[in-house]
Amino acid sequence: MSPLLIKHCAWFSKQRIRIASRHWSGSVLARQRASLDASSDLLVNRFQELLNQVPRGQLGYDQVDLILGSPWVRYVCLPWQDGLNHERDWESYARLLLAQHYGVSSESWRIRIAPGGYGEPRIAAAFDEGLYQTLLELCRTSKMKLGKIEPLFTTAVNQHQRQLKDAEHALVILEQGYALIGFYREHAWQGIITLPIQLDHDSPENQTLSLAALVREAAVLSGQFLPEHIYLTSSELTLRSVKSADFDFEWLGAVQPLFIAGDASQ
Repeated sequence: MSPLLIKHCAWFSKQRIRIASRHWSGSVLARQRASLDASSDLLVNRFQELLNQVPRGQLGYDQVDLILGSPWVRYVCLPWQDGLNHERDWESYARLLLAQHYGVSSESWRIRIAPGGYGEPRIAAAFDEGLYQTLLELCRTSKMKLGKIEPLFTTAVNQHQRQLKDAEHALVILEQGYALIGFYREHAWQGIITLPIQLDHDSPENQTLSLAALVREAAVLSGQFLPEHIYLTSSELTLRSVKSADFDFEWLGAVQPLFIAGDASQ
């Protein structure tokens, strides 16, 4: 007998959608996947196909959460501004910086801004509003409730918050063809950047050199300090032992335990 209610979680990355369906107790009932490209139309079609394949609860109205990886979400770090007293002021500030950073209009983007303390910078994430509305309608017609929508960076930080103990560090999230790097210092995220990356999986030594070069490039491009402690997380590959003379790399495990490295290629 199927459960009354099943919770689904979908992860959108550059080349695939992955969906994990779980019982209310937390056990995974099924995993589905579909190939993608950078087309939002294809993403919608593939997502609809997967929703038609997932197991359904007896009540017929399950919930699906979304994790947005690259290139579907864009980030910018907002330096503290004394004159921004309301959330709408921070959103306008975020739109301005996003437009400057990416060189396109940000008026059609849905923006989420992470909370922060007084005097601290804040991370903003942006997602196409039209695509959001399409996904919302797709869930409605599929008789599913659209739950939370999280940028991948938020998912990783929430998952590994207790392990991010070093006072100054970088968090590197490895995706398909991308690396998302955040820099943490003075009790706040000070910078965030997404860079392309291609790792040599057959050579651990070359892999380590690539990761070290990646962190250096990210620090220069985002104008940040170069920390010694680097946390690594990925649900695309496993890096259990990364040794470097310049950095203290620490492997955290999967970005989200519902999605493991092995199921990405099965």
